[in-house]
Amino acid sequence: MARGGNIPDDPTLLAEGRAVMPPLRDREPRAGFAAMVALNARDRRGSSFVAWLRWSFGGLAVAGVAAGAVLLAMPNRPQHEDLMVAQRLDLFEDMTVVQNQQALEDLDVVEVLHTLEARP
Repeated sequence: MARGGNIPDDPTLLAEGRAVMPPLRDREPRAGFAAMVALNARDRRGSSFVAWLRWSFGGLAVAGVAAGAVLLAMPNRPQHEDLMVAQRLDLFEDMTVVQNQQALEDLDVVEVLHTLEARP
């Protein structure tokens, strides 16, 4: 079975690899090595203000992208609501005219029925 990647889990293969490589001597680090590592770490760390700026601008960018996605996902709303109101008013007026016309037709029917009842 492989551990991580292509490294086999075979103890004999490991022993053969150690036999091929000569063992390394124990050595002390050079003088000032620890101080040099600490200085490099401090230089790479940077200031907290720069880190704050990175997080702030990153957050603003993410918020902007999210707002854009929300705006794109919203359904299209009519740009001119006055036009929609006017169209609905026209439809309402047309509906009332049609209803009045039907009422007039009903009156004509009633008038004809009235004449039919008067005949013996």
